[in-house]
Amino acid sequence: MQPTGMIERATRWLSEHATRTPGSILLGRIRQSVAERTLARYSAEAERFWPGLADGAPEARAGLADVAERALSTMRSEVDLEASHSGPLQAWAALMDARWRETHEGEYLDDPSVDHDRRVRILEHLDAMNDLLDTYRGFFEWLEPMLRGGQRTRLLELAAGHGGFALALARRAQDEGRDLDLLASDIKQEYLDLGAARARAEDLDVRFGLQDALDLGNLEPGSYDILMCMQSLHHFPAGEVVVMFTEAARVAARGVLFFDGTRSTLAALGLGGLGLFRYRDRDFVHDAMVSFRRFFVAEELELLARLSPWGARARAQWIAPGHCVLALAKQDT
Repeated sequence: MQPTGMIERATRWLSEHATRTPGSILLGRIRQSVAERTLARYSAEAERFWPGLADGAPEARAGLADVAERALSTMRSEVDLEASHSGPLQAWAALMDARWRETHEGEYLDDPSVDHDRRVRILEHLDAMNDLLDTYRGFFEWLEPMLRGGQRTRLLELAAGHGGFALALARRAQDEGRDLDLLASDIKQEYLDLGAARARAEDLDVRFGLQDALDLGNLEPGSYDILMCMQSLHHFPAGEVVVMFTEAARVAARGVLFFDGTRSTLAALGLGGLGLFRYRDRDFVHDAMVSFRRFFVAEELELLARLSPWGARARAQWIAPGHCVLALAKQDT
């Protein structure tokens, strides 16, 4: 067997048998208890802005975003402090996480000054890595109960970029005979054009359109059954994540599903090494490292969601091989 084939088989096996990283295990209970205390501290302040959110008031969105930023900062600081008094392993895990998450570096994919072909190559390798790791398997499992069997389902993906997930979902729907009305949206026409070209080439039923994920004022409640955001949350600061979740929950008829990676030094090193070995693409590795430093963890995502008017039914958790899901079911599924 060729070395590449062996690496792919080993990677797929690890993906299928993935477990939470040591850091997340050591800090999980601390993060959960601190998140509850932080929510109690900031919830009343967040609720002051809820009435204006339904009317799309910019000052309400800005106010809620500010509360969310301060709440997450408080949570992280108190997790670090509590972990430092909880034992050497917890203290070490918190110290590593604190150093790891402190970055202001951006991704090449977000930088229009980076050559177009370089950015397209990163996207191609991102798609290949998702396929290699079978990343979308867990996403499909969470989405499945909301699709309601043979009924037509209207789905809107926010911040979809070139629509890697939307295209994968359309392929699956085509194979399974599902009736989906699928729109992949973003604010970057350049990436939407890439996705639309692939959809035409593969004859996939996916539409691509411009949409600001932070302002869905052009959409009425119930316009779509499910709103999704796949592997893009880390491109937004905490305050904007709350605003996006609130807007998505307002519009969705059935529910909201947000998926992203989870912050992990160990997973980042593994993925970075695989990227260098498999694709020889330093640009892809650079963006992967930045992404892993900017990812949230499940307890943080749930805190942010629960600061919104729709947060009472929102839940976030880790899923294999190394992701978080933030889910809201507005109707029983």
